[in-house]
Amino acid sequence: MSAEIPFYEDEAWVLPAPPLFGTRMRTALLMLTAVLDETYPAEISRYLGSTIPAVQRTLDKLEDEGLIATRQRAVRTVTLNPNYPAVRELRALLLRLAEGYRQYQTVKESRRTRPRRRRKAL
Repeated sequence: MSAEIPFYEDEAWVLPAPPLFGTRMRTALLMLTAVLDETYPAEISRYLGSTIPAVQRTLDKLEDEGLIATRQRAVRTVTLNPNYPAVRELRALLLRLAEGYRQYQTVKESRRTRPRRRRKAL
């Protein structure tokens, strides 16, 4: 990675977000969900540099407010709520906000979307 853009595993990694939806974490979580389309709490926690319980509490609040929807599969998957009345506008706003921060594009580009072969060396 380039020196000006830290990778999410570096100590200097921070996903910036304005406190538009109450707190920076809520906004970053919503932006990350919009950028990734479908994600899960452990992945969000890794990218935000937060604990899984903190992410799950925030997800619970956002789900109660109807902004996100979760589904229990092997893990709890998270998406923007497709039944939210302004979901298209919300997604467009979140993606437009994410365009202003290079880190969100880095997250999207570095995301592995298919499983790794068993016993394959990292």
